[in-house]
Amino acid sequence: MFEFFKARQPNTIPDADMLNKKNLVALIILDGFGVHPDAVGNAVLAAKTPFLDIAWTYGKSTLIHASGTHVGLPPEEAGNSEVGHLNIGAGSVVYQTLPRINDAIEAHELDKNEILMTMINTAKEKHTKVHLMGILSAAGVHGHVKHLYSILEICKANGIDPMLHIILDGRDAPPHDGYLYMDRLKQKIKELGIGHIASIQGRFYGMDRDNRWERTKVSYDAMVGLAEEAFEDPSEAIQKAYTSGEDDQFFKPRMCIKDGLPIGAIKDGDSILFWNYREDRARQITKAFVMKEFAHFNRRNYPKDIFFATMTGYEENLPAHVVFPPQPVKKSLAETLSTCGKTQFHISETEKQMHVTYFFNGGTEAPHNGEVFFTIPSPKVDDYAAVPAMSAEIIRDEVMSKIEDLKKVHYNFILINFANPDMVGHTGDYKATVQGNEIIDSCTGDITKGILAADFTVFLTADHGNAEEMVKTRTKGIDKEHSTNPVPFLIIGKRFEGQTSATGAVPEGDLSLVAPIGALADVAPTILSVLHLPQPPEMTGNSLV
Repeated sequence: MFEFFKARQPNTIPDADMLNKKNLVALIILDGFGVHPDAVGNAVLAAKTPFLDIAWTYGKSTLIHASGTHVGLPPEEAGNSEVGHLNIGAGSVVYQTLPRINDAIEAHELDKNEILMTMINTAKEKHTKVHLMGILSAAGVHGHVKHLYSILEICKANGIDPMLHIILDGRDAPPHDGYLYMDRLKQKIKELGIGHIASIQGRFYGMDRDNRWERTKVSYDAMVGLAEEAFEDPSEAIQKAYTSGEDDQFFKPRMCIKDGLPIGAIKDGDSILFWNYREDRARQITKAFVMKEFAHFNRRNYPKDIFFATMTGYEENLPAHVVFPPQPVKKSLAETLSTCGKTQFHISETEKQMHVTYFFNGGTEAPHNGEVFFTIPSPKVDDYAAVPAMSAEIIRDEVMSKIEDLKKVHYNFILINFANPDMVGHTGDYKATVQGNEIIDSCTGDITKGILAADFTVFLTADHGNAEEMVKTRTKGIDKEHSTNPVPFLIIGKRFEGQTSATGAVPEGDLSLVAPIGALADVAPTILSVLHLPQPPEMTGNSLV
């Protein structure tokens, strides 16, 4: 089945001149595909992956770190897609927003933040309300509950009694942890003597990124006092939802009422702080509040003249006040390739669109010269377990169409993201995740065969772990969250026949027996090394060849 590997291998390594004429590289990112030795709950090991099984032993393979301080996160913090693509594309360890905010809180700098103080003073001058909205979770992927607590303390110190619009997690955190977080939040509110729970919803609605604007609409409605469902006691509302089969992620948007009326609807002149710090899932609901021209749905009760602040910059030119302005990466891989006159093609499905564009390019929105972004729509389903293939096969076909005619290969660099291990893994459906992994094995094999025939060098890695650890070690419950496990890094190409990584050959094809030798920041320098292109000084990772 894999004779094409042998067929493409020359007896000698090509010289640099020949390689420079071609300069063709493909980077395949298997999103959420980590490596873990334990077979229990391991949808990566359980999947039938004939291509990857032989690729680990055939190519130049190793493991690299994708979590914690290796990617600019706090120690032992699981990686995620944003962080992973940032580090891969930057070629450096990128200091993430989470520790940046943590450091500001510890140094008492958040208390004096200009945007926060302006928001508070604006509300005081107008005699209007302050609203805090964001994810109630300690997972640290999109936001952190400790940041909310610090903001509440700042409100207390400045005489502000805010309304809270809570988004439950249930994906990067266990599906029923929302009740516990709510209980702790109520205790914090009681301790401080300020704060009111004005609305609750699951991230499925308030943090959609797949252009499912009907979800964003019901999220918006709950915050402006138009929710179809209501509650008086937040804990009771969450418990009733659990009883009816809703978990945190899919918690239907509800508003808090008293005497039949919403207690904390966002109104004209109010001030809002969205404390989420990750951009991709914060954009849609933010646009619903801040964009003057908006055609995605009818915004009833649209609040005018509001002060809208965001924890970080969610998008260039978005009319919002930013508490922690972004620190764009300079001299990313994409920028470096463009500067060197190389052409690029970045492809993914909708769920990972921002990752192969904005995040991979270091926070730069627009494509560089010679760079093309291509997005395949993700399936319009509520649960990807129902469609574990997602759009992987369509992505494969699109890439193959770009390389079918070897005389018309227009791109020096192709970036491909397969979302299945992560997105299906987040459903917690083990069987479906196994199926998704089998599909990407087939698609990756087909693409690799075609790409090798076009004289490309193939790089294969992942941005973080997920699908390899779907059962919790202690409780044996379902694990939908990201992991701290290392990820594979594989190179296949003419130059690497018979070569092994610094850790040596992969024992019996079992990558879990290999010690990680680098991190995601080393991927871009390795690609530049293979392309015989200079590594800019801003790129501090190391080549692994």
